[in-house]
Amino acid sequence: MKILWKFLPAFLIALAAAQNASAQGELHLSLNRDFGYGGFDNKIEGLFSLEVQGPEDLMKVDFYIDEKIMASIDEAPFQVQFSTNDYAPGEHRLYAIGFTASGAQLRSNEITRVFITKEESRHAVMGIIVPMVGIILLLMLAAAGIPALLGRKEKVGEYGIHGGTVCPKCGLPFSLKVPGINWFSGKWQRCPHCGKWSVVKRVSPEGLAAAEARYRGEETNHATTEKKEQRIRRQIDDSRYEK
Repeated sequence: MKILWKFLPAFLIALAAAQNASAQGELHLSLNRDFGYGGFDNKIEGLFSLEVQGPEDLMKVDFYIDEKIMASIDEAPFQVQFSTNDYAPGEHRLYAIGFTASGAQLRSNEITRVFITKEESRHAVMGIIVPMVGIILLLMLAAAGIPALLGRKEKVGEYGIHGGTVCPKCGLPFSLKVPGINWFSGKWQRCPHCGKWSVVKRVSPEGLAAAEARYRGEETNHATTEKKEQRIRRQIDDSRYEK
């Protein structure tokens, strides 16, 4: 976001200059990326277009790279597409010279860019994509793992807008999480009941109801077992006082 705010004033200035070019009899050159790499460090690679905005009586435009003509356009729209790979890597100056019907000759602003190779472009793109993917994966893992680390338990029967699923390990139901890691056949999530990870997908209401019944049965059995254990401990404690 800070990078966007940094370059926003320059973009607005360039836009205003293009809009006022025809009114002031000036020639404004802009560079547009069609396909390829265009970083904030003035390094570019791929297909780009040069476009000129000028006075209404503009008749012809010569586009230049350094001191050589790239193309001559004699009708609107005055633009030309080029590939950086057709030129030697390094810094290049781009500008245009326009000719009006009244015989005036106008020179545009200059745009300086560094042309890089395809290999350098791939490295630059990977340098952006890999950290972003890593951050996204960390956020997804954190969203899925933090509730487990905090010991947060969800209520069975409340699954949210994404529905519920059934753990293939313990057979108990739980809700599908929004930031769950997408896999080929479902989402990779951790069961809040048994704590095991597995690939799960959305289960029908009938399947969830059956899993809920199993859950209630296990809760009942667990409570019954606890009562039996408490009764046995109480009997043992009471037997200490018997003679």
